[in-house]
Amino acid sequence: MHVMHVIDSMHGGGAETSLLEVVPGLASRGVRTSIVTLLTDDGGLESRLDAVGIEPRRLSYRDPVRLLRELRNVINSELPDLLHTTLMFANLAGRVAARPVGIPVVTTLANLDYGPEHRANSCYGAWGVRAAQSADMVTAPLTRRFHAISVVVASVMGRRLRIPSDRIEVVYRGRDPARLGIVTIERRLRTRAALGIDAGAPVVLSVGRLDRQKGVETTVEAFRRLVARVPDAVLLVAGRPGNASAVVEASAGGAVAVRLLGHRTDVPDLMCAADVLSFPSRWEGLGGTLVEAMALRLSIVASDIEPVAEAIGDVGWPLVRPDDASALAEGLASVLERGAASDSRKDAGEKRFRKHFTAEAACDGMVNFYKNALRATRIHQC
Repeated sequence: MHVMHVIDSMHGGGAETSLLEVVPGLASRGVRTSIVTLLTDDGGLESRLDAVGIEPRRLSYRDPVRLLRELRNVINSELPDLLHTTLMFANLAGRVAARPVGIPVVTTLANLDYGPEHRANSCYGAWGVRAAQSADMVTAPLTRRFHAISVVVASVMGRRLRIPSDRIEVVYRGRDPARLGIVTIERRLRTRAALGIDAGAPVVLSVGRLDRQKGVETTVEAFRRLVARVPDAVLLVAGRPGNASAVVEASAGGAVAVRLLGHRTDVPDLMCAADVLSFPSRWEGLGGTLVEAMALRLSIVASDIEPVAEAIGDVGWPLVRPDDASALAEGLASVLERGAASDSRKDAGEKRFRKHFTAEAACDGMVNFYKNALRATRIHQC
């Protein structure tokens, strides 16, 4: 089976990382993966692409008409069994370009898009978000089946795009435990030493692009409150630039204990070096960072939103209201002060990861999803 993925770009984000995480496992199950991107990227995943032996086909044109023609020609030249689209521009372009060629399309629902929190915080503005929702809704019938990354996403996006529930299949995204590695004191100390952080300093970690969605500025404000209670704490912020970069940089200005690291390829090491993950997203699809944190036994304080609750389950980590820096600071302090008492939560989180979120489980789920899509295609053609 040949599945061609059409995705906006290969930035080092959650959707892109999740795709590369399953490529080797899909290959071992007889699924060949190719990737086509529409937009330029930051090269953050080049080493990962090399490791899995994939060189994306990066389209040349930005004009919509010529881009669609170029994409249609690529599809027609390779004739994959399925075209798998992910993220907004790729969803629209892939669906339209594949139709004349007759290749069935499947689409990943990767986020809780088009809601009030999205409209209030998107760089496209409220009307831009509504326009994108309309375009998505109009072209959704061109997709044969939908892959949702969480139960919440399946339910909410099904309503927002008017997709019948029997066309949506939930498969959690996964991470490879071997790639993440294990937590050791040597790894923790080595990473801290490389960052110039004292071995005993309490370390808060933020991972994610500097977008309004991720609420990184809330983490910075919460950390400013936290240091009044934990004066030797350090905040590490790892993530590529986004539409909230200026706000985050202004919030962090003058705070010597706040380290803006930019995009990092060593996030698992940072997690081993940290004591708690701050994850105050305003909206999410699931939260790949949460999955990695559970795998690496990192304590978590996160937003009290449905996809986050679905990801971490009843492990017991504090969940706080989005945009509430005071509550987030209190949650971070409570975790840091528990110390070894958090071990039971870490055990439960690691167990939850191995039960639901490994790359092997994701590969099995996606192979079944692809087979179901091809079966639906044959029924449709009959």
